[in-house]
Amino acid sequence: MTIRTKLILWYSGLLAFIIVTFGVIVYGYMRWTLIASIDETLTDTATQVINSSRAFPAGDFGSPNEVEISLPRLDVFWMNNIWVKVIETSGPEPEVVASSENISEFEVLLDSESIHATEAVFRNVEIGDLHLRVLTSPVTLPNSSVAVHIQVASSLETVNQAMDRLLSIMVICMVLAVGGSAVVGMLISNQALKPVDDLTRAAALITETDDLSTRLPWQGPMDELGRLTFVFNKMMNRVEHLFGVQQRFVGDVSHELRTPLTAIRGNLELVQRYGADEESMSAIFSEVDRMSRMVSDLLLLARADYGGMKLDLNPIDLDSIVMDTVREAESIIHVRGDDLNVKLGRFEPMRINGNPDRIKQLLLNLVSNAIKFTQDGGEIKLSLSEEGKYAVMRVSDTGIGIPEDDIPQVFDRFYQAESSRANTEKDSGTGLGLSICKWIAEAHGGTIRVDSQIGHGTTFTVAIPMLEYTAKTRTNMTVTEEIRMAYAESRRKHTQEMIAG
Repeated sequence: MTIRTKLILWYSGLLAFIIVTFGVIVYGYMRWTLIASIDETLTDTATQVINSSRAFPAGDFGSPNEVEISLPRLDVFWMNNIWVKVIETSGPEPEVVASSENISEFEVLLDSESIHATEAVFRNVEIGDLHLRVLTSPVTLPNSSVAVHIQVASSLETVNQAMDRLLSIMVICMVLAVGGSAVVGMLISNQALKPVDDLTRAAALITETDDLSTRLPWQGPMDELGRLTFVFNKMMNRVEHLFGVQQRFVGDVSHELRTPLTAIRGNLELVQRYGADEESMSAIFSEVDRMSRMVSDLLLLARADYGGMKLDLNPIDLDSIVMDTVREAESIIHVRGDDLNVKLGRFEPMRINGNPDRIKQLLLNLVSNAIKFTQDGGEIKLSLSEEGKYAVMRVSDTGIGIPEDDIPQVFDRFYQAESSRANTEKDSGTGLGLSICKWIAEAHGGTIRVDSQIGHGTTFTVAIPMLEYTAKTRTNMTVTEEIRMAYAESRRKHTQEMIAG
């Protein structure tokens, strides 16, 4: 059963239930009102008869005590369509004492079941084809021991006819209302579910033609269906983007794997032809290392994507990790033989809830990126400062910069700008380092952004929430002369060790 059919059935069924319930209430109230009006008339009539009746002794002196009952003229009630019978119930069998003219032909009691009632009783009685409302009420006469009951009745024919007409009208109205509601419900449901049908056709079109550019137009208000259409279009934008990223990802992986495999194959052919030499073996091991790093990075990002990569977060001293990164950056520069200067900018000791290995990996990726794209004679600067509730780390360089059009994609996997960065003479990477940096920052509840200008360098800013107690326990968070001197001395010793080594 379709949703449209369900909506029509529910709508029509609910309307029918409401109409039937309302009809029953109206029908019952109208009948109760009419019956109550008749009962009031019967009660008034019985009261008049009782108030106008008298009992007095009759018979000769010394004879048995007899009582004669004097009744009013009962025919006066005929014009109101009221039937009256007075019954004496003292004897073994009830005896009709008097009747109104309009019911004198009926010798039977109007309500034989209530003839001995001790209080007024109303009942509906059928006598032949007559349907009557009967009031049976005992009569207490002064100075009389004779038991007398009065029965007053009125025909229910008028009430029954009125109620039958009302019932017919209600049934006709209910049928028309339910039928009309079904038609209106069908029209409304067709109009309301049209966007859903459009979504279904769009999804089918995407499935059949693989056309991810399909979008739904919407000219109506931003109601539930409008929001559904908006979300669908937004989802398709996301799917199309992810599909493009996936295609580019597969192509980039193939390309990145083909390059080292080609180099390895070429060197192996040289080894096979001329025998092993140090240069060929070194090139093979270098390409194998590159492939290993790329596969390891891909595995890391894949585990992060499906949630299989969990970080153990503990309170750590972020300033210690920054200092270690500075020393390792100097080592990298020394090993590569580059002429670069690493500086420590604003430095404020603080603690965060994080994973020291991943934080250090993030900083080393950023520093390695800066070293790669900074020409000799340039400068790389690391800083650590408090901004609000965040510990902010910045890695700046004076390198070639990133084109403005490339900045939104720098954190995409395998993305590498095709401008001046691709023309650098230093080793190119796999394009996964910044993607890993973004994941590490977000896994710590933080953010990472980049600011860059061509020819003026690049700055990566990482903001991670500090521990709540850090601001209370820290004092004098700005850089002191002692810290700078300690850092300078540590750097001097480290440089001497590398030269001696």
